[in-house]
Amino acid sequence: MKHDAAQYLKDRNISFLDLVSKEHEYAKEHPEKFQYRERVTEKAWFRGVVGLVSVVLLAAIGYGVYVALLTRDTLPSTEATPARAFIPVEEREIITIRDGDRAGLFAKLEAARRSRLPSRSIKHVVIRIESFGGGARFASAGDFFKILDFKTPSGFTENTNDKFDILIYYRPDGADIGFVLEPKDRNRALGHMLEWEKSIILDFRNLYFDADVRQPLHLFTDAIVRNIDIRSVALQENATFSYGIFAQRFLVIATSDEFTNVLLGRLLAAPPR
Repeated sequence: MKHDAAQYLKDRNISFLDLVSKEHEYAKEHPEKFQYRERVTEKAWFRGVVGLVSVVLLAAIGYGVYVALLTRDTLPSTEATPARAFIPVEEREIITIRDGDRAGLFAKLEAARRSRLPSRSIKHVVIRIESFGGGARFASAGDFFKILDFKTPSGFTENTNDKFDILIYYRPDGADIGFVLEPKDRNRALGHMLEWEKSIILDFRNLYFDADVRQPLHLFTDAIVRNIDIRSVALQENATFSYGIFAQRFLVIATSDEFTNVLLGRLLAAPPR
């Protein structure tokens, strides 16, 4: 091939430099022929990049759809917001415990009590239970009594709706706890409470924050507070335990005469709907 090129130059009576010079001049006179291949190369490169990006995007979208369809029924639902208290309150506090943690629940309730509000204020305490297997829920009335190992009468928790209120009432010299529950059948609920009277203080004694309460020597007696029939028993250190049915709908429990009066007053002022 080398000898053929030399023979070609000899026959044409030109040098290699003349050939290169003529090619350069031809390129200047016909620039479009030399630019065409560059444009073709650029277009091919651009199309290749666009194609690659398109493939990546389509793969990402396809994977997203696959994951959404695969996990649609297995992903945990968004945690619900706790329901409002049955009565107007000054503050709401959510406490979190592990499922079945009795000591932890007592400790969290005591801590909520120590986080004081002004006197005659009421705090609504909501219990959030974390399960060992993952997930969380807000405690029902049945959860509360089960975790604290209360010896409720047979059928009591089954007759109580899940939603209930734990309420802490602040006095100048301490705090009291109370509850508002919604029985499904008020007559059954009253019967359960009458049956529970003989041992109920043994269950509730750890919820008296400022008094050392023991099994009372006296029996429950009838009383009227704000024109509501209640049952009450006097305890040590001027403490009491009272309960009653409000508006034939709610079971109200309070651990002092003062809180019983305030709690019924708020129910009367703003009856739950």
